[in-house]
Amino acid sequence: ASTRPPARVPTRPLTIRPTQSPASPATQVPLSNVTNLMNHLTLEEKVGQIMLIGFDGPTLDADLRDMLEHYHIGSVIHYARNVESPLQVARLNAELQQAALNSGHPGLIISIDQEGGRVTRLYEDQGFTEFPSAMALSATDQLDDVRQSARVMAAELKAVGFNCNMTPDLDVNNNPANPVIGTRSFGSDPQRVADYGVAFLQTLQNEGILPIGKHFPGHGDTGLDSHINLPTVPHPRSRLDAIELVPFKAAIQADVAAIMSAHVTFPAIEPTPGLPATLSRHVLTDLLRDELGFDGLIFTDELGMGALGEGGYPPPQAAVAALKAGADVLLFNRDHAIHREAHRLLVEAVHSGEIPRARLDDAVRRVLNTKERFGILQPAPIDLDHLSEHIGTPDNRALIDEVTAHSITLLRDTARSIPLTSTAYVVEVPAAHGLAQALEATAITVDANPSAANRGNIVRLARSGRPIVVGLVAATANPNQAKLVNALIDAHANVIVVALRDPYDLLAVPNAPTMLATYGTAPSSLRALAAVLKGEIAARGKLPVELPGLFALGSGQP
Repeated sequence: ASTRPPARVPTRPLTIRPTQSPASPATQVPLSNVTNLMNHLTLEEKVGQIMLIGFDGPTLDADLRDMLEHYHIGSVIHYARNVESPLQVARLNAELQQAALNSGHPGLIISIDQEGGRVTRLYEDQGFTEFPSAMALSATDQLDDVRQSARVMAAELKAVGFNCNMTPDLDVNNNPANPVIGTRSFGSDPQRVADYGVAFLQTLQNEGILPIGKHFPGHGDTGLDSHINLPTVPHPRSRLDAIELVPFKAAIQADVAAIMSAHVTFPAIEPTPGLPATLSRHVLTDLLRDELGFDGLIFTDELGMGALGEGGYPPPQAAVAALKAGADVLLFNRDHAIHREAHRLLVEAVHSGEIPRARLDDAVRRVLNTKERFGILQPAPIDLDHLSEHIGTPDNRALIDEVTAHSITLLRDTARSIPLTSTAYVVEVPAAHGLAQALEATAITVDANPSAANRGNIVRLARSGRPIVVGLVAATANPNQAKLVNALIDAHANVIVVALRDPYDLLAVPNAPTMLATYGTAPSSLRALAAVLKGEIAARGKLPVELPGLFALGSGQP
């Protein structure tokens, strides 16, 4: 065990400068009284409390400390660039909380995007437990598997000092061409997404982690990535009520603490052309607050994404518009210069009356009430000495391996290629790296879009009669993957096709004799796939999405 003492967050009354006299001596304000906190926060402090910022690097540097101390930032977010190891993350989070409290501010909401699957920030090779995607959890066809995964996830997040996870994804992914949601969704059936999403978020909440249901009113039926462009969901309100809004209504009924907006336009709700939901009062206030009765925190999606910039809203201006529309927490990526400019514009907008002071106060009160609900006003200490007892433990990884094993879906095996009876070749595109090792097979490494020369060489190898496993990842964007599979089929090779991320990739190779889906390339998914191929376990997963013209929802061989 380390000789370094556990980081202890001070257990003292919160110190806030009184609004009427910012330069006067600090005033002691009871942490338990949100009303008193509201009365003693200055305008500048209130604005800081509704900002959630990203930062660079794995340590608390002077620039970030300045944001906490002098711009009164209330929330931070970690990206992969901030993570090296469990001990490093735990120390960083302890120092962040210490800096906020020592500056006389409430404790920080410390958040992360740890959805599992393709949106992962804490990896197995860093010492954490790595989790399968939402679609993989849905494919298990067992709500208890969802709860077990969320429980382990919450325990590991809490151990290193996170109190907020920006998940679950409540989007109904019914568009096979969706470039940004895919396996982040629990599936294409609204009620299934509602049931599995609610099970996940309730478990996180019960374990003390603030969950965020996203992306309201729904990002599932889009063909553009809002990180780059501004998508539109053109459907009438009746369709939105029947599909997109179903999981969000269920989450609200289940008392979800927070919901995140989508940078997507919804003409049936917002009449202004090109105005995304994040900046729309009709969406955030009229629909989400007033009609659906949501009383928790409304987070924006990241304000530097291309969808807003394309519409003429750089982050500082987008922050003002989002707060006016009804958002409570404004999410920014890196660059403290942008954060300072946003803080300045928000303060000016309240001073000028562009943003009513009551709108700001409502947002701040919701932030503080949520911090009180989740024990964040005065965070619990982080025990740095016993991280190994909670993070990446054999028990945690074994449980997640078991859950993930339930997700592997065998959709077709007309050639009876499973279980393998001889050593296989495995064609590994970059995103599939590790499959051959998990299968104890011979790896054939190729680019994401294999060249004609690569394809020819692989077909020649397949003539040996050895089975050949081809993993598809982003096959639509890389059509040579399908060309390789079809060439192997034409050569009568013993080919096994695995959709290693989106099951929609199987639509590109409808004639493949053996098809499986893993819904992600997490280590647990590759281990489970290898066990299925070797005949050690049966594939028992059920397809959580429709594959038009190929497989129906719920397909899967026992």
